[in-house]
Amino acid sequence: MFTEEKHNVYVIGHRTPDTDSVCSAIGYAYFKNLTDKSRHFIPARAGSLNEETTFALDRFGVPAPVLIDSLAATVSDMPLMRPISVNENESVHALAELMRERAVRTMPVVNDNRRVSGIVGLKDIARHYMESVGLADLSNAPIDIDILIKTLDARLISNTGDVRFLSGRIHIASMNKATVLNRVTAGDIVVIGDQHDIQLDLIAAGCQALIVTDGVPVSADVTSAAKSKGVALLSSAHNAFATVQLILMSEPVSSIMCGNAVTVGLFTPMTTLRKKILESDYRSVIVTDGDGRLTGFVTRTDLLKPVRKKAILVDHNEISHAVDSIDEVEILEIIDHHRVGDISTAAPIYVYNDPVGSTCTVVAGMMVLHQINIPPEIAGLLLSGILSDTLLLTLSTTTERDRLLAERLAAIAGVNIRNYGREVLHASINIEGKTAAQLISADFREVLIAGKRLGISQMMVLDCEEINLREEELIEELERLRKDDKYDLTVLLVTNPLSASHERVLLRGEVWMVEKAFGVSVKDDTCMLPGVLSRKRDFIPALAQALGAETA
Repeated sequence: MFTEEKHNVYVIGHRTPDTDSVCSAIGYAYFKNLTDKSRHFIPARAGSLNEETTFALDRFGVPAPVLIDSLAATVSDMPLMRPISVNENESVHALAELMRERAVRTMPVVNDNRRVSGIVGLKDIARHYMESVGLADLSNAPIDIDILIKTLDARLISNTGDVRFLSGRIHIASMNKATVLNRVTAGDIVVIGDQHDIQLDLIAAGCQALIVTDGVPVSADVTSAAKSKGVALLSSAHNAFATVQLILMSEPVSSIMCGNAVTVGLFTPMTTLRKKILESDYRSVIVTDGDGRLTGFVTRTDLLKPVRKKAILVDHNEISHAVDSIDEVEILEIIDHHRVGDISTAAPIYVYNDPVGSTCTVVAGMMVLHQINIPPEIAGLLLSGILSDTLLLTLSTTTERDRLLAERLAAIAGVNIRNYGREVLHASINIEGKTAAQLISADFREVLIAGKRLGISQMMVLDCEEINLREEELIEELERLRKDDKYDLTVLLVTNPLSASHERVLLRGEVWMVEKAFGVSVKDDTCMLPGVLSRKRDFIPALAQALGAETA
């Protein structure tokens, strides 16, 4: 039961979001919503915001992207349409007619508030019909007289007794008078033809309802007697046999439905949905909201069409960096500036991987190329991503395009690059009150090189003395990570962007990799590396070259 609708596409960065990752997601979603009207692009993030990113968002008054822990498809990703349903008080006959008209075999049952009461199928109707053969007692399933009139297309002649439900035994007055009167007791229902004298005697005997068949006229004295005794008097256009069958088909749907319907919510994973459908006797499940109201109905045939969330990845292209369940996602594009990783797709997609200093540079460049009017707040966020990822345009990864676009974005945002850069830097290097685990996880990357699994973190400081005082606990946290997550090497790069003389490194594990890559000696789990390092451009490539030589 699907309907066409505008699909959501999540523009999302890596699972340890930094300012470049978050701001490029916001900027690219803005760009795509202007250039592609067939979809709705939603900026998203795969983890908590750091202080630097929070500062940038607050500075330019932009809300944080939606937090997504997993991109696994859920029921909400199915284009559900308003389901066909039946009220629990409707007749079985009306249900059968509705199923025939709508060509469905199963249907949700709801109450007057559209809360789900159960589920019903053709097999329930068939079972009810078979079980009703020879059955002539409504004690267990009273029939609403209004529903009966509707089902029989009958005419109510009299109901002075205000009979609302018929609940007695059903008799067909097809035998002689004495036999009929002997069998009928007070409260019973009698289906009768044009036997005038028997009609009067049955009313006198106190039957609950008298249904005259074949549309024959009902005499005035019979009508008067029925009114006097409070007997419900109806005229049916059908013959006696059809009338009895329709009486039994006038029972409420609630009497034949399954009250233990299998239900799911909108955010139930598709894997769970498939399992429940396969296990259901009705091969279908009912979708409800948090208040138990009917929202959708999913059958086996609805599962023939694959259901997956759609996403555009920014600032990463490796599985280990991506949000959970990335393998279940339909990736539409990748916008990045890192080395090519291991994400693969089933179909060709658009990939823009540009070796500049920031993904925000890539996004800003696309906006300029397409002559997009960049609002000040978007310009400010893109500038923040560039300044963050290039350490105020000082890292070796910084290109001339990074500098030119930074100047252009600063002018649009109305800020001075140097002054605003210092604000960003100050927001990012506050380590007071943070645990060693928080400091290391804030900008942590997992890298696989030549069969070696490395965990590499990078942090900025203005006062190296702060790190000296906390060196022991930082090294202990690196060792804990190495053991718990089975890394071959864990590294913390400590950068002072105002002092480009060296990079301090704390590390645990197979330190020979760093020694070989940079020609240094590691002592007491620490060493100094010359120059301001970029993890992406300097540190990781040097390790890859060293490990390649080692394994060659």
